[in-house]
Amino acid sequence: MEKHRTGLFLELMHLGALLALTPAFYMVLAGPGPQYRALGYLTYAALAIVLTVIDHVSMHHANAVQRAQRRKYAWVDRLIVLGALACAYPTGVPWSSMEWVLRLGYCCLVFTRMPSLLFAHVALNRLWQICLLAAAMLAVAGAGFLWLEPSVENYADGIWLAFTTGATVGYGDIVPSTPASRILAAFIVLLGYAIFSLVTANIAALLVGEDEKKLRRELHADLKALRKEMAQFQRGMQASDLNVLPGSANDLAYGSAQLAVPADAQKT
Repeated sequence: MEKHRTGLFLELMHLGALLALTPAFYMVLAGPGPQYRALGYLTYAALAIVLTVIDHVSMHHANAVQRAQRRKYAWVDRLIVLGALACAYPTGVPWSSMEWVLRLGYCCLVFTRMPSLLFAHVALNRLWQICLLAAAMLAVAGAGFLWLEPSVENYADGIWLAFTTGATVGYGDIVPSTPASRILAAFIVLLGYAIFSLVTANIAALLVGEDEKKLRRELHADLKALRKEMAQFQRGMQASDLNVLPGSANDLAYGSAQLAVPADAQKT
């Protein structure tokens, strides 16, 4: 039990480190000065060390299931660590086309690794957990748009832009206009697809589950009635057997007595 809790804590630490790569990316991309970009590079380097330590410790403290899960994603985790070290190397701003491709590819790699850690601890058949996850996503995305998008003047507008982006509505009243906010919007769209699909699936599962519960109750009632009828039938059969057996025994005794009487006596 203690090993399971330690493995769970390390997985949550791993997820937190992956989430921390996002502000590092934006500090390097959209930092208002050299100090912010330098802090972003240092964050990348520190997170590479943290991820290496978490991976090493997890292999020793995880249970068998968690260890097998980590081996499955071992090559992805190593690529993420190497990518963080590469991103920690200071480069000029603006980025070249090749650097854009490499950094966005690295973001996609991190983005695809997060769900395997997150949904391992979120029950997909519990609507409140999915709604809580969606609310957290909107809160963080709203703050991100407030920081990255000049047309967003307050946090409420940031939440509204995050919601319309995640729901893929796109009213057009507020739109991402900077490269940083557009990258954030692209990831919010992908997350929105996943979150809204899970919410819809959970609502449908609740509706279907009520019908299944009703059908199950009816099936149990039918089985109970069938068992009762079978028990009554067995008691009736036992009572009829008891009524038949004594008569059969008398007939058998009478036949045996007839065989024991001599033939002459039977004629008289």
